[in-house]
Amino acid sequence: MNRMTGFASGMDINQMVQDLMRAERQPLEPMQQNAAELQLKIDEYRTMNRSFSEFRNNTFDGVLRSSNMRAMEAASSNEAAVSVSAGAGTPEGTYTLSDISLAKAETQASFLEGSTNGSFIREGGSLDRQLALADQAEELAAGFETGEFAIAVTDKEGEEHVRSFTIDDTTTLDDLLQDINGSGIGVQAFYDEFSGRMSMQRTDTGVYNEAGAEIRFGTGDEETFTETAANAFSSMFGFDPAHAIVDEAENAVFTMNGLTEMERQSNQFEINGVQFSLQNESAGPVTVSVASDGDKMFDTVMAFVDDYNEMVAGVQEKTSEEYFRDYAPLTDEQRRDMTESEIEMWEERSNSGLLRRDSILTGALSQMRMQFYEPVQGSGELTQITEIGITTSSDYQMGGLLEVDEEQLRRQIAENPEGVQQLFAADGETSEEQGIARRLRDTLSGTIGQIGERAGRTDISSNQTFTLGRELEQQGEQITNFERRMQQVEERHWRQFTAMEQAMARANAQAEQLMSSLGGMQMQ
Repeated sequence: MNRMTGFASGMDINQMVQDLMRAERQPLEPMQQNAAELQLKIDEYRTMNRSFSEFRNNTFDGVLRSSNMRAMEAASSNEAAVSVSAGAGTPEGTYTLSDISLAKAETQASFLEGSTNGSFIREGGSLDRQLALADQAEELAAGFETGEFAIAVTDKEGEEHVRSFTIDDTTTLDDLLQDINGSGIGVQAFYDEFSGRMSMQRTDTGVYNEAGAEIRFGTGDEETFTETAANAFSSMFGFDPAHAIVDEAENAVFTMNGLTEMERQSNQFEINGVQFSLQNESAGPVTVSVASDGDKMFDTVMAFVDDYNEMVAGVQEKTSEEYFRDYAPLTDEQRRDMTESEIEMWEERSNSGLLRRDSILTGALSQMRMQFYEPVQGSGELTQITEIGITTSSDYQMGGLLEVDEEQLRRQIAENPEGVQQLFAADGETSEEQGIARRLRDTLSGTIGQIGERAGRTDISSNQTFTLGRELEQQGEQITNFERRMQQVEERHWRQFTAMEQAMARANAQAEQLMSSLGGMQMQ
């Protein structure tokens, strides 16, 4: 607010009030700095929590996953004939395959007896697949017929499945194809415009119906299906079993490890946890070997070590930073009086050491360091992490960074992969029976909880739900109350100066009146 003052006294009242208030406001600066430091500390804690959470999640996706620590590698001597893969826990072994023939799906091609080349289109005619068949009856060699028909197939369990379809005066050829392909019956159909014929193929390879065709046409539903050529579809398009050309279904047949004429309905199958995929027929032999994927386990363990060291180094840096007491966070007013480089240098110090020797963080480091050396009970031959070449740094100031003898680690992985996995991932009821990675996750979960109670778990946490947040709220209230008092003090100063101005104005008026009276008397 601009005030018109100083006319009576000749003094710069605005400047005088500003100077007085600057002195009055001196206690506000440390309060603002304290609030800023609290917020910086909250941010630092939450950064640590994100680091802990990231390591905890990486551990779960890394050394605690069997697919990483018990990975098996399957190799084929002829990938063009047989490709293979193996999942975690697949036993090691060798398989020899020969005399391989592939599984095939049944295919039926329409053939309308008495027509040219079996086509259901009359000689010289043409069919618009998007127009109603009833409107093109003269183009169909057998004419148009309405009615219902059904397709039946047999599944792997030997159960028959039936889908019913309807041909009416509005049905187009595309409608029929879409209905069949979208029915879920396991049959795909297509129309060849060049030959004027239709093909149907079972989507599953192999033999499921020993008594007849895999794709059967007839009438009825699941309960009343009757296989017959006397249906609208077979009559119009030539899917009469007596004339339709059928490429019969076949099972895959092969010899494996001395067992001859082994059969599978699909070219993809599993034996002893090994996934086989037959690609081409081959007399063989094709050799498949399954062994532990030591490289993947090694990479997983090394990633765990790198993640752990990165996390520990970050914590160690924060807990050992120097704290500069003389460099409190800058207020907005202080920033206005400084250059950018001065601000940067100041903030480098004011942001330093906020978590120096923090009990939560140093306690977590100490606990994790001890957990690496506590034996894992019941994990087999390997009970100490040092037995696989992993130790903590002898320099205590480094916070227990891990060091790895890679040659020893690779040797133990090759000789005892199960033991290496259990060292990290054993899932016992007590801490002594748990693997090292599980212990660390439990420790970090507790530490994350402690930090959450002190600094909030996320950026959207209410300040009232954690300790530093409540302190920040209290500091904010103090600042608000102080600002309110300062406003009252400033108003008081203005009232006092205004009263002084008014008194001086009256005195000046009286003086002028007196001088005027004296001047009149002298003239008389």
